[in-house]
Amino acid sequence: MSESQIADATGAGENPGNTKSPDQKVKQPIGLLTLSSIEMWERFSFYGLQVILAYYIYYSAGDGGLGLTEGEALAITGAYGGAVYLGQPLGAWFADRLVPARTMVMAGGVIIMAGHTSLAIIPGIPGLLIGLALITIGTGALTPNAYAMVGRLYKEQSPRRDSGYAIFYTGILVGALFGPLATGYLQAEVGFHYGFGAAAVGMAIGLITYFLGRNTVPVESTVVPNPVNSAGKRNAAGFGIALLAVIAVMVSTGIVSTGNLNSYVLATILIVAIVYFVAMLRSKKVTADERLKVKAFIPLFITGAIFWTMILQLFTTFAVYADTRVNLSIGSYSMPAAYISTFEVIAGIIVGPIIAAYGQKLANRPNRRVPSTTSKLAFGFVLMTFTFGLFAIFPLIFSGLIPIVAVIAGMIVMGITEVTYAPIGLSVASQLSPVAFNSQMMALWGLTTAAGASLSGFMGQLYSGTSEVGFFALMTVISLLTAAFLYGLRGPLRRLGVA
Repeated sequence: MSESQIADATGAGENPGNTKSPDQKVKQPIGLLTLSSIEMWERFSFYGLQVILAYYIYYSAGDGGLGLTEGEALAITGAYGGAVYLGQPLGAWFADRLVPARTMVMAGGVIIMAGHTSLAIIPGIPGLLIGLALITIGTGALTPNAYAMVGRLYKEQSPRRDSGYAIFYTGILVGALFGPLATGYLQAEVGFHYGFGAAAVGMAIGLITYFLGRNTVPVESTVVPNPVNSAGKRNAAGFGIALLAVIAVMVSTGIVSTGNLNSYVLATILIVAIVYFVAMLRSKKVTADERLKVKAFIPLFITGAIFWTMILQLFTTFAVYADTRVNLSIGSYSMPAAYISTFEVIAGIIVGPIIAAYGQKLANRPNRRVPSTTSKLAFGFVLMTFTFGLFAIFPLIFSGLIPIVAVIAGMIVMGITEVTYAPIGLSVASQLSPVAFNSQMMALWGLTTAAGASLSGFMGQLYSGTSEVGFFALMTVISLLTAAFLYGLRGPLRRLGVA
């Protein structure tokens, strides 16, 4: 790692004789490429699985699936999505207290690869449970620590932070595009298990690239910032063993089943989020100013959960929608239903760099007024309102199956929505993070995705039993009200130091 990169990451270095700060000299640190690469391949494997998971669960055995009901499939998919992000606070805690973040990312990738391999080679329900459990653990170790390391590449309130996260998020979208294309094709042509195998190969490639670039990540990620003492380690081990025992009993006795699993996951997500907020607000290691920022993060956490509930319906509501309501034929070609979500990703990949470049251009022109971070979040919900508004009117315009061209247009708007909001959410979480809880604050932001993934499972089940127009109209109204709420917060949050 070069001196200029270390200076940009820590904010401590400066070149004598040069009045420009390191942040002005370095457009983007090379460590951003390393972290974008590992997260790109992790998302390749994650989304590659996600787009075919519901189909695998509810397709009949004759079609290569497990033959469960559609409702069970949506509940399991939502619960899995929630559990994946629910594991992130634990992974962040390990990085803050026990194992350096750089090591956690590597270990997480290995476990994720093992999970996809289990899905590929172990048939039936056992393979599903083992594979999903391993992927949940591995993602919890990798994702929050990769996100936190990106934040450490920049000085506090660096004008290039938002653009850096936008570039990082573009890497995520590249993986989210090619993962479903690979697994969707393999599932349609040769079977589900080949698709799972492709996800494992993608994660292996990511591990190799991360290992080769491991020395470009922030130097802070090689040490444990807030190590726990011996008694704390024993307490953590005891808690972990007790938790596993409780889960085993609940599953073996039928208290937790495929029908109610998502309810338990959502309840756990909410409890963990509350515990995290209370712990940070009461910690002696959090200053008075940082405590105000944590409080300011509460409404952003709630709106973040709403945002991800909307977006992650790609894998629940829109999975069923693509399979049952869309004319997938283009001429003589019939598109796999799993490909529908890729148009959302393509739009994000194209628009994401444009947003990043425009944001960096504004940052380099200090006399030009820059929209506040909160205003950017509000605008994301304005676009979300337009997205669901389109799907609400499609049934009023078209009779029978919805033409694929119209659905693609809706997916494009949704993709633009995601890259408008999601990178800024990462940035604001980083800005409001207490020093002693850096990784854990990013994990708390990850819990917004967990809650959204779980709630998307419930939304998918609600969609199956309600009027299509009424359902999408409800989503439209919720998005519009959230946009107005966020816009009203822009002043108070700016006074607390949010750019």
